[in-house]
Amino acid sequence: MRQLSISAAWDETKAVLAHEGGLLATVALALIVLPQVVMAVAGVPVGPESTMLSRLLYIAVVLLGLVAQVALNRLAIPPPVVVRDAISTGLVRLLPVVLVLLALMIAIVLTTIALAIPLNAAGLTAMRTSGQPPLSVVAVLLVLVALSFAIIQLIFPVAAVETGNPIRLVSRSWQLMRGNYFRLLAFIVIVFVGLGLVLIASQVGLGSVVVLLLGQPHAGSMSALVLGLIAGLLQAAFTTVTAVMLARIYLQLSGGQAQVSVPSSGT
Repeated sequence: MRQLSISAAWDETKAVLAHEGGLLATVALALIVLPQVVMAVAGVPVGPESTMLSRLLYIAVVLLGLVAQVALNRLAIPPPVVVRDAISTGLVRLLPVVLVLLALMIAIVLTTIALAIPLNAAGLTAMRTSGQPPLSVVAVLLVLVALSFAIIQLIFPVAAVETGNPIRLVSRSWQLMRGNYFRLLAFIVIVFVGLGLVLIASQVGLGSVVVLLLGQPHAGSMSALVLGLIAGLLQAAFTTVTAVMLARIYLQLSGGQAQVSVPSSGT
């Protein structure tokens, strides 16, 4: 059982970002920033106004983000590869990663529903006047996401350099995280907090300034373009740092020996 050092992983992350920043930025710009800008300029609605086309485009952006996660992990794990090969690995390994995440989402939703029953009996799940879910249910959902994702977060670096079906991804992630669960949970909490700050900065902070200067965003407007670019750049920077950090955590827990193999779908 290997002990994880978050500080050591962070030091290695800074070194990787300094040395491989250009390659990492290329992947992030192509798979995160560009799709975000396209979606923003297209005026894709999310919510009650969404259409089938908008939902498909949104799903495509999410899937490209997962491809980026795997590709960025591959670039941060030796031996070195070119950007094309890293993106190819992300595409090939997308299906097993998606299946793991879907199974996790279903399990979390079912668990939340089961826990909501006693909460409702205790009168803690009254619907708010805005029609939004009760805070207690939202809190339970967030806690379950953090607790469960701490277990399977290593599927991204595992998918980047190892083969196997979704069950293999989960079992390998479990094997690596044993004895370090609370350190990995702390990392996930930091990631969640960081993601929240990114969302606040892009939508409330900088977003408000853009709307004030350029007006409300709508399809094809300059305001939508700038907002999409800001959101994409912030998300790309955040995703790149966390992906490299996760890759270095994987190397620590695997003893620094990545089990690199020929990419396959694993299904």
